[in-house]
Amino acid sequence: MGIDFSKKEDREGYLQSKLDDLLDGINASYGQTLLDELMLRLESTVDDFNKEVDDLMGSLKKSSKEKEKLIQKIKAGESKKSESIPDDTTAEDDSPRELSEWEKRLEGMS
Repeated sequence: MGIDFSKKEDREGYLQSKLDDLLDGINASYGQTLLDELMLRLESTVDDFNKEVDDLMGSLKKSSKEKEKLIQKIKAGESKKSESIPDDTTAEDDSPRELSEWEKRLEGMS
């Protein structure tokens, strides 16, 4: 007899039976109230985790698509740098402009 953890009912049943075993000692006074609170908190924790994982996966998919587009442009001979980052290390008055903190970090990486 296996437990199918992909089904919510099976997961809840498994947790219910395990928690019942753990709560036998205090069941007379607090058992059901404590169990109800634990189940609510577990459900909330699982829901929060699932939402965070979904958000993370969406972000990774978006990032992956952007990288793939960039790779295709590079393969096609286009230069992303020349399109989006103009080479203006000097301002219009020919005085050197100060690099932002982000630009300094990028420069330090290369």
